[in-house]
Amino acid sequence: MENKKDKKDEFFDDCPICRAMKAAQERGKELTLEELKEAFEKAKERGGIVGGEWFKNKD
Repeated sequence: MENKKDKKDEFFDDCPICRAMKAAQERGKELTLEELKEAFEKAKERGGIVGGEWFKNKD
């Protein structure tokens, strides 16, 4: 028998952004701007490559 992932988990992994998106989806909502910023900040802290104006002058 083939081991298939559940379709709703197809795009989610262990990164903070994916986990935040999955939690929002489970609530039936979209991420707020603040939740999204927080997720990107956590990803950056874990070594993710993030950028853009949210992160200018923060280093």
